[in-house]
Amino acid sequence: MKAPDTGLLEAQARTASSPANSADKVRTVLPHEVVFTGFLLITWIRLVAHGAVLTLPANAFLIFVSGSAGVIAWANRRPTPARWRIRLLYYPAIMGLSFYYLAPAMALLDVPNVDALLNGWDVALLGGNLSAACQGFATPCLTDVMMGAYLFYFIYLVGGPGTYCVRDLPRFRLCMVGLFTVHGLGFLGYTIWPAGGPHLHLSFERPLLGSWFTELATPLVNGGSNGVDVFPSLHFAVSLYLLGFDWCFNRRRFWWVLGPCLALWVSTIYLRYHYFADLLAGAALTVVGWTVAAWWKGRE
Repeated sequence: MKAPDTGLLEAQARTASSPANSADKVRTVLPHEVVFTGFLLITWIRLVAHGAVLTLPANAFLIFVSGSAGVIAWANRRPTPARWRIRLLYYPAIMGLSFYYLAPAMALLDVPNVDALLNGWDVALLGGNLSAACQGFATPCLTDVMMGAYLFYFIYLVGGPGTYCVRDLPRFRLCMVGLFTVHGLGFLGYTIWPAGGPHLHLSFERPLLGSWFTELATPLVNGGSNGVDVFPSLHFAVSLYLLGFDWCFNRRRFWWVLGPCLALWVSTIYLRYHYFADLLAGAALTVVGWTVAAWWKGRE
């Protein structure tokens, strides 16, 4: 898998550090705005085409598209650092809402579930399902560790870009260009290949047992899913993207989070939330995100 272009990223960071670049120079539509708004618009068009124009999901996606156009135009009129941060934070703000509207949208579109297909790919590639293979060494203590690693994703998702948002606007902008390109394509993938994961669609010989921590976290994690959020794995794609970004711009944090990220990737399989095929698709998304970020840096 191709690593991010470190030299190109660092050169962009140096040239983007001036006030002119951070607030005035970039007045165009960013790649992730095109991709994520494109996902919203495509989903809305599909709903309209299926006669669901007056439904809540269709109205929500149309509002999100309109909000995207509005915040871009508003920030471009006077691109101060404060307006830039609001513009860049718009997509994290609507990410959760659009995520949860995907389930009713898929029901309206009657998109078939692909869990059997994804498991079939795993069997063809590996000779079986990795989550089932993990049963042989599962222990309550290991399950707790894996659950903690799985939850680390949400800490990194907020804390990784958040530090750039506070300390360095050009790097934050660059981070979001790739990050929400990954999210936009990932969410679009959910609408084309909806799946719930092995824990919902496969039978296992024994349940995963843990302490009070796992018992408390499991319903929260399961309740946070929209039921179609498996292929591609954004747990893998997003954490890998951020890890590569930190390799370029925050090497110290890279080494701090490398271990938790490795455990996170294993946990997606161990906890039965993802197929191996989901991780492969997530890796491909990461390469796209890195490539788009590097390309954008070269334009600025």
